[in-house]
Formats: sequence, C-alpha cells, structure tokens
Amino acid sequence: MADGFDLLRSWMSKQPFEPEEGNKRLSIERMDGPVGAVVTGADLAGHLTQAVVDQIWTALLDHGLVWFPGQILSPTQQAAFAENFGELGTYPFVTPLAEHDKVIPVIKEPETKMNFGGLWHTDTSYLPEPPSVTMLQAIEVPGRGGDTLFADMAAAFESLSTGMQKMLLGLIGVYTAGMVHGETGAYSAAAGADHPMDYGDKEGVAERRVEHPIIRTHPETGRKSIFAGSGHCSHIKGMRRSESKVILDWLNAYATKPEFVTRLKWESGSVAMWDNRRVFHYALNDYAGERRHMHRVILKGDRPF
Repeated sequence: MADGFDLLRSWMSKQPFEPEEGNKRLSIERMDGPVGAVVTGADLAGHLTQAVVDQIWTALLDHGLVWFPGQILSPTQQAAFAENFGELGTYPFVTPLAEHDKVIPVIKEPETKMNFGGLWHTDTSYLPEPPSVTMLQAIEVPGRGGDTLFADMAAAFESLSTGMQKMLLGLIGVYTAGMVHGETGAYSAAAGADHPMDYGDKEGVAERRVEHPIIRTHPETGRKSIFAGSGHCSHIKGMRRSESKVILDWLNAYATKPEFVTRLKWESGSVAMWDNRRVFHYALNDYAGERRHMHRVILKGDRPF
C-alpha cells in the first residue's frame, strides 16, 4: 500500500497546479445515478481559492455527493480541507487518529465480520445537532466490493403523494445511538478486545434521546427530505415502537429503491463528501477476507427543523 501511495504522491507532485488556473480547470460531471458528481481539477492537499471552495460547495448542494479521485491527504490535510466548509465535529464512539483529533479511522480487517455503517442511515442523527457533511477518504480498498450506496432522500420525499407528505410532515422521531451502540447494539456486539474499532462510549451518548422531525428541511436549499433512518430512529413520538416500525420500515424501503440510489466504487486515494441533510448511505459488507481502511471527518451541523 505504501509503495502505491508513494508513486501516486510522486506523480501528483510533478503536475503543475496554480490556484488561479485551478479555478478554470475545475470540472464537475454528474455521476451515473440520481445523486453525486465527480470533481476534478482541484488539489485538495494544497491551497484552494475561495472560488474553488464555492464551486465545490455549490456542487455538493446541487448533487448531494461529490467525489474527488486521485487525492492523497494526510489526516492534517484532510481536516484542513474539510475546514474550508465549516467547523469539524467529533464522533463519540471511535478514538481519533493521533495525527488529528477530529479524524477517525474506519477499518475492517480481513477476519472482522461486521462492518462500520452497514445499514441505511444519515450520520449521527441521534445528536442534538447532527453533522451537516461527512468526508471519507479511501486509504486502502479491497480488490472486490466495499462500495457505498447513496440514496436521495429529497427526491424520494418529493415523489410521495401529497397525502403521504402531509402525514409525514406532522411526525416527530425519537432518535438514539443505543440502537447500534448500546449494550445490545449491533456495533457494540461486534466490538471485541482485538477489534480495530473500539466503539467506546466515554460520555454516555448511547443512552440519550433526542427528538427531530421525520422530514427535515434543508437550511440552505429549502428542500424537504426524509431524515428518519431505521438504524437511529427508535420510534415516532406518541406511537408504540411496533406501530412506528411499520411506518419507518416502509419509508426506508421506499426511499432506497434503485431509482433513488447511486453506487460509489471507491479507489485508494479518493475522497467523497456528502450532505447528511439530504442523503442516506449504506456501506456494503461484501468483501469477506479483505481489508478496507478509510479516514473520516464530519462537519458540525444545526438542529433539524
């Protein structure tokens, strides 16, 4: 892995890149699928002009997901790039890298059965102010599999009947990390002494409950989208869990139909950013016996409304 990275770094270091010229060369092309765009022409490890930063942010709002191939970032460089778009957030269940306290490793070893993020969700929706954006860098990817699916929750909501939309807009969800990180949660059950990800809960986050709308409004675009993922939303306020589950399961199944989903095939040395206020994602666990290593940062968001 190191040899391949060294070769890529060497090649990239010889390519001419001036920030002002970079403004002209920035290319944004729609991915195959309902969400996502491929962005090229920007060196994420270097200085970016405000014009480039604005173009990237606009592409994120337009497409929900932006993917940058051919990027090699140290943890410090990844954090610095992310800070162009907002304040970095903290993930409460995994110890960050020594190189930067806001960058966490996302690792699945060949012998590990359960993966990180293997369910439809928007990141840490159980926090009072969930992150606005997640950025993931691929350090090492398996020879097969390991892709991530992204679903357009805004398009899914907009395709619903007027009656269903009105019903959902009146619902409040109760969100908790305990469904995956509690004592009986899926991640906690998978974590062991030799597990590469610790899933610790030093601040008791898993036991907390927060209330957010089932349908949230994007603070910048004004579009409404489905926010209640089945992995973090325990139930609908005022309903039993069994009653809520019928609605939540149907909603998630509907919103993740193929017509709303884009599949991202990772490459080592690539970076993706996605808008947690608009898209759900699902990390596929289809690479048994192989290693997958990513670095993740999140940006602080605001309270959903």
